[in-house]
Amino acid sequence: MSEQKMIVLQVDLSEDESKIQEYIDYHADVWPDVIEDLKRRPIGRMRIYNSGNRLIMLLEVSKDFNLEDGIHIEPPHPKVAEWSTLMTSFSKKLESGNIDEWTPINQVFDTEDYF
Repeated sequence: MSEQKMIVLQVDLSEDESKIQEYIDYHADVWPDVIEDLKRRPIGRMRIYNSGNRLIMLLEVSKDFNLEDGIHIEPPHPKVAEWSTLMTSFSKKLESGNIDEWTPINQVFDTEDYF
């Protein structure tokens, strides 16, 4: 990839500690079809961090990557769709009854603007 950009997303998982650990455990051995899908999309690099039930995702992608097109290829491969459904099951249920979804976080400071 030539020019890149960073996209930062956040989502809250269920507050159930066993569910949080299960989510982390799944990510210790991500299904091969999911990894292959990310390579083809292409995601230059994806990192997910957690603090309690809060997840932060860092995506390094090409400048022309459009998040609105989704992280995975559409229509999804059946195993990728299964993975996505499984991972969504760990998300926090909001008061509205909806499930929390990955949402972008806006950048407010960058040392690159000063150094």
